[in-house]
Amino acid sequence: MIKKVQSFIAEHEQEMVSLLKELVSINSYTGNKSGVDAVADVIQRECEKMGLHVRREKRDNVGDNLVIETQLHRNGVKGILMCGHMDTVFPPELGFTEFTRDETNFYGPGVADMKCGLVEGVYVLKALDTLGLLQDMSIAFICNSDEETGSTNSSELILQEARNSFVAFVLESTKAGGELVIGRKGRMTFELEVTGKACHAGSAGDDKASAILELAHQVQAYEALNDLSQGTSVNVGKIEGGIGANTVAEKARAIVEFRYTQKECGDTVWQTVQELAANPFCCGTTCTVRTITARPSMVTNDAILGLYDMIKEIGQEHGFDIQCAQCGGGSDANFISQTGIPVIDGIGPIGGKLHSVDEYLVTSTVPERAVLATLIVAQAWKQYCCAK
Repeated sequence: MIKKVQSFIAEHEQEMVSLLKELVSINSYTGNKSGVDAVADVIQRECEKMGLHVRREKRDNVGDNLVIETQLHRNGVKGILMCGHMDTVFPPELGFTEFTRDETNFYGPGVADMKCGLVEGVYVLKALDTLGLLQDMSIAFICNSDEETGSTNSSELILQEARNSFVAFVLESTKAGGELVIGRKGRMTFELEVTGKACHAGSAGDDKASAILELAHQVQAYEALNDLSQGTSVNVGKIEGGIGANTVAEKARAIVEFRYTQKECGDTVWQTVQELAANPFCCGTTCTVRTITARPSMVTNDAILGLYDMIKEIGQEHGFDIQCAQCGGGSDANFISQTGIPVIDGIGPIGGKLHSVDEYLVTSTVPERAVLATLIVAQAWKQYCCAK
């Protein structure tokens, strides 16, 4: 089978590159709905040409979500879930728009995070179709529109499809060593808003109700919650407040995130944040905290390790060096893992310098990972779905 898959991918490698270039050249910043929808149009076009059904879920404030379905999936047969996101972090005004390449890498906005994964997903389906396998498989491929801002408008769709699947793969690009991701930290971003009492700085007493002073106390308390030995990190990423040096600040705010490995650690941090807000350090000030985005942790378990072992066996049989890693960053695998089905992330090609204008994708790994992903999906269907 591997020779047939390798032959198909080799014959269509330039098509894959052309599709990648087309997708990267479309600005699909999360807030650019028309751009994200344009990416969805391209993916829908490619999949409908294969005769696959594409369910397009409309969204008002962000791009539409896609669910690409085989006939068995449409008939209600549980199977395999693949997942990738169409949005990027690069706003149009940044001017980072070009797809370029050199002898070893592709470059461009979202080339690794994660338009390469979208291309890979499309060509996994095409390869399976050419091999005559797809018609007998139940596969759903979600392409969602707001992963970079927490999947607020797509997480329920992802959870719904995960509950209707036996196994899942997230096609995010992988790290320099090609490691598959078997665990990710959870993450919460929240806003702290402090209200004090404005007055002239020259007449303020020792008990001045300065929102900025209270904010400073809260920030120091947040930093004390860092516990790297437990995998817990807290970062105050943005602060603002006040109107001038001669005025005691009435308002101040901060944007904060924390990440955690175990749910219990995350719960402890959030409870402490709420307790700090309820008991301000400075008299006359009040604090409120508001969740902006949240992702649960993807905790490595026996089910995930069992799926990883299956992939490692494929690697040993066909000459792929399969390794695994834990990651501090989150993805939609975090949500999928909450349903209890095994999920592996980092199935995509190797890339780096994500979320920067130097983002790159290693050219040679595009066909390599497409071959590997096709073999993984085919074996997962036999091992996890046919026996059910």
